[in-house]
Amino acid sequence: MDKNEIYRVFDADGELSQRFAGYEYRDGQLEMALLIRRAYEEDAIAAIEAGTGIGKSFAYLVPALLWALEHPHERTVIATSTINLQKQLYDKDIVQLFTILKKSCPVALVMGRRNYLCLHRLEERVAEAPLLARDPLSELGALVAWSQTTDTGLRTEFPGRLRGELWADVCSDPDLCLGYRCSYSRDCFFMKSRKKAMEAKILIGNHHLLFTDARSRLIDQLSYDEESVLPPFQRLVIDEAHNIEKNATDFFTVTYSGHEMLRSIGRIAQKRRHAKGLVEELAPYAPDKNLPDDILQVIAQLVEAIGYVDTFLIGFMQQVRSFNFLVQVHMQAQLTDFIRLGQTLIGFTEILEDLVNKFLVKGVLPDELAHRGRELLVHVLRIRAGALALAQFINFEQWTEDVHWFEVNDYGKKGKGVAVHVSPLLVADSLKNSIFQGLATVVCTSATLDLNDNFAYWGSRIGLPLASDRLYLTAVHFSPFDFKKNLLLLTPNDAPIFSEKNSQDYITYVGKSVLEALLASGGGALVLFTSYKMLKEVSDALQSDLMKAGLTVLRQGDADRFQLLHQFTDDVDSVLFATDSFWEGVDAPGNTLRLVIIVKLPFRVPTDPVFRARQEALDKEGKSGFFTLALPEATMKLKQGFGRLLRNTVDTGIVLILDSRVVNKQYGRWMLQALPQSFHPETTSDGVPTKIESFLYG
Repeated sequence: MDKNEIYRVFDADGELSQRFAGYEYRDGQLEMALLIRRAYEEDAIAAIEAGTGIGKSFAYLVPALLWALEHPHERTVIATSTINLQKQLYDKDIVQLFTILKKSCPVALVMGRRNYLCLHRLEERVAEAPLLARDPLSELGALVAWSQTTDTGLRTEFPGRLRGELWADVCSDPDLCLGYRCSYSRDCFFMKSRKKAMEAKILIGNHHLLFTDARSRLIDQLSYDEESVLPPFQRLVIDEAHNIEKNATDFFTVTYSGHEMLRSIGRIAQKRRHAKGLVEELAPYAPDKNLPDDILQVIAQLVEAIGYVDTFLIGFMQQVRSFNFLVQVHMQAQLTDFIRLGQTLIGFTEILEDLVNKFLVKGVLPDELAHRGRELLVHVLRIRAGALALAQFINFEQWTEDVHWFEVNDYGKKGKGVAVHVSPLLVADSLKNSIFQGLATVVCTSATLDLNDNFAYWGSRIGLPLASDRLYLTAVHFSPFDFKKNLLLLTPNDAPIFSEKNSQDYITYVGKSVLEALLASGGGALVLFTSYKMLKEVSDALQSDLMKAGLTVLRQGDADRFQLLHQFTDDVDSVLFATDSFWEGVDAPGNTLRLVIIVKLPFRVPTDPVFRARQEALDKEGKSGFFTLALPEATMKLKQGFGRLLRNTVDTGIVLILDSRVVNKQYGRWMLQALPQSFHPETTSDGVPTKIESFLYG
């Protein structure tokens, strides 16, 4: 790939400037594309921070396209953090780029299999509830109607909300797929997407799918020249790379959930509307007439055992007064009853597996019910997988450095349950072995990777740089926006610091300060919290006053993310109260967002089990868990929240941080140094409303 081709696209008088209305030349975008070109040419790993407004999507899409045109036998995978970003790349950015450059190559959108509708499973679900399926106002009826018009079968394109349980019954399931024996094989949405992916030279995927593929290759000992979950590929771009450690940790966590186990049991043993359970349906073909009853009996014992385990866990979590809890090896004595109950549960799953294997091996099912036998086995194996996760947890003598923890989940009308997790303490080695060492080129990019430490913190968490002599390229490209002119940063130095003792006084201060700031800005604000409890308390207290002022109040949890963001961008005077996931991925340019309020510095809560275990491990090594992990992670998230405000060169606005640690603590000032330099006058809380009004309307 000739570097002149990169210049022809991105230079001041290049193709983008000539053919893209409103395009502005940016040094950082050109330099980023040149570095990615070098990573392709020299089989390197690259880490690139690209500030807001650089245009990083085009900066990596252009080299990927040019490489595909020159090397038709190679394939690039681009993995984003979320499905929304994936679809934006596929539906908007690539279409726009190909039109501008008048060049193209085959591109495919790839998602995990369970994102696709299975027509065969939908047919089975319709047979269970034919009247409901004919009701266009029901979820199932709407799903049937949509299945007849959709081109992709992707859940994300369904025009409405679907219960997770309904989708689980009708999605494409790799364990239940009939393959080419299915009467719908020619119309199968997943198979169509797979065929398109095999023909494509650029695949637009996501982190979860990337890790699924990587794990599969490790288990099956497949190279990236062979087909696995993804087709063969040699080049990889990971966008939103600041989320790699979090997403990899979630992916490599194993879980026991009584709720999930009971769902599989429901398919096996319980009648569903007009349909029999699988055991009852297949009973006439049992090799021994008593075998179905034996299976149902052990299932009843298993259900009882699950109930005992759940009762213990719920009681334990009520006792410790926590929604998640780090279990440590010295707590074994406290969990004697849990271990005993868990062993009993595991024993019943072993008996169930043996009985079902006997049923299926010795029984003779007619061809039309063979898939039912397979479904029975799949659900039993899933029950066993949950039991094996539980066995891994309760075998204290065999514990490694993994993180063992409990988590309370709310299942709505079905009540609460406690999941049992085993998470990796570190993911760096897994990522090195499964991704970085196996591919010719890996480019990692995000608006927040570097903390003025040459990527040291971020790299240490995911295994970069490699210990070998593998070429490792890094670069930081600052945002082209004029932060000193267009962004006012307010950090009142008299803001109280939260503690449990002063929690009510703190809430009162936050409520008063947020209300005054919102009235001064006239809305157009995103208020970011670190806890949903505080979000609810503050928004409940302010809702009446804000509505009286004519401001629309939106709150995370009252609607899904897409709907909230749509309402927020449509109403320029609305206020969105949000937490966690809204610290990133919110793109609201213009007057819609003119004020971002960060209520507290985004340090992870000390009760987060995985985070706490990682901090403690660092402390044991003689390092500081706070300075080595907690502070850099919080700073990276602060950069994400800060980056919500300015989204183009003409945007102006204010970031208000209601946490005086950011100016009164040395580590807080270090956090500020990681942010773009803005207009940052000293202020107290009383002076904030006037400064907001003067900056926005003076």
